[in-house]
Amino acid sequence: MNNVQELIDKLTNAISFKFKEDATSPNLTISKLRHGYYCSVVRYAKGTPAPKNKVVVCKAESDTLEGAVKGVVGEFLKVAKPQPDPLQELDSIAKAIK
Repeated sequence: MNNVQELIDKLTNAISFKFKEDATSPNLTISKLRHGYYCSVVRYAKGTPAPKNKVVVCKAESDTLEGAVKGVVGEFLKVAKPQPDPLQELDSIAKAIK
């Protein structure tokens, strides 16, 4: 995947999917720094006063936007711990049996 915009779109969809029960509007933050970029996945804790309610789930910095986005994707996948669904598992086993 070479397109940074497509990667950002996939990441925001993954964030929404992972935290679908979360009423705190989890989001992706991208900031331009003096020398590079900063990306983070952020949630907001319910029932706590601002600004203490902000929780950074994961973050990454890089000299390039692409590097920062790829970095935060890697960090998010570590936190999210994706699991294959039963159909993906069955498909994988079926392909191995052939």
